[in-house]
Amino acid sequence: MKSEYMIRRAQSSDDAEKLHDLFQEVFHPEKVGVLAKTMFHHLPRMGKENWFIAEEKKTQSVVSAFALIPWEWEMEGVRLKVAEMGIVGTQEPHRGKGLMGMLAREFDRTLLDEGWDLAVIQGIPGFYHKFGYHYSVEMENHINLHISAMPEREDDGNFDFRKAGPEDIPFLMEEDASYRKAHSLTARRDEANWNYLFTESLKTEYGSEFWIMNHRTADDKYYFRIPVNGGFGKGLILSEVSERISHEALTELFGFCRKKAREMGKPYVRINLHNDSPAGKVAIEMGAEKSMPYAWQIKFPDRAAFLKKIAPVMEKRIDRSRIRNYTGTVRLNFFNDSIDLVWKNGLILDIHTSGEGECDGMISMTPDLFPALCLSHRSWREIQYIRPDLFPDLQFVDPKVCPASGKSTHLMDALFPKRKSWIYCQY
Repeated sequence: MKSEYMIRRAQSSDDAEKLHDLFQEVFHPEKVGVLAKTMFHHLPRMGKENWFIAEEKKTQSVVSAFALIPWEWEMEGVRLKVAEMGIVGTQEPHRGKGLMGMLAREFDRTLLDEGWDLAVIQGIPGFYHKFGYHYSVEMENHINLHISAMPEREDDGNFDFRKAGPEDIPFLMEEDASYRKAHSLTARRDEANWNYLFTESLKTEYGSEFWIMNHRTADDKYYFRIPVNGGFGKGLILSEVSERISHEALTELFGFCRKKAREMGKPYVRINLHNDSPAGKVAIEMGAEKSMPYAWQIKFPDRAAFLKKIAPVMEKRIDRSRIRNYTGTVRLNFFNDSIDLVWKNGLILDIHTSGEGECDGMISMTPDLFPALCLSHRSWREIQYIRPDLFPDLQFVDPKVCPASGKSTHLMDALFPKRKSWIYCQY
């Protein structure tokens, strides 16, 4: 049957206007159309071809669309090419007609053709799993600290506060380097990303203020990030803080946030950071509850290609484990297919789709569990607690197997440990 829609990419500035109007309507009262138009013209490495559009042929109206937002992430020193499916929207009369499926298939072809390592979504719950995305990296935490629990900041404190500007980009990039060292999976932001944050981003509802705090008598210097208008929701959002910040500086930072929250009529500060971040841990010590964060939804365009990309990460992990200098073949069994990791003296010789040959250790799982395991979102034992279809060797198949003493268990522990990850936003 002939479709009443055409799937295409954006072609001109006229499409920027059409995308603006679509997203303004779909997300009203939020001004997401302004964000889309700003990103269309100004976000680093964003081209017209990054916008995936469903157009109604009869009216030539853009009725559904999303963007491929380019990121660079890093996994323990390995840089990753990441495509975010972002700003997803469809007009009400055109929902339920399979437009997202058609756009997603075009998106998936692009991921493979252009060699993207990961595809990620910050989307709503319960929808994107049907397109192959699964919860895999923490995001959007709610460590809520009421202002009554925060100290008053005295005018004669030890730190001076000022807004950061483009002249501070070298310092902020050094702070990003410290943040990456403290986490397994992180975002990389170059000078172009930072210039966007200090200019065009401020023209949208999602713009942020970056603040520098300098010690008055010592060389201590830190930074933090809060939205221009405090952010969506009832709490003032604190979404970035120097990784190496001292307890003394955090105390004054919380005093500063208390004053800001009062000025904006917000009763608490929402610390949108990892529970184990310096700011998160201190807030929890002050009485805030440890939160259950949401998560990025992630899929691999090519699982074997991704494993080859992170081979240096896995080699370092084996070298730090009880089975350093490991030689053998590890099979990742996905039931319908599998991938072999061939090792010699602690180094990976080959990664390939496997058959029925011999292997030294085997890790079995359904494909949907692989992102959380591979990206260290959960330990394999945490995943297995609710999903027994992740297991070493033949734990649930052959009663003679004792997984606690098997090599597969040691390999799982070494290759896929639970790690702290967090993604700082680039827009």
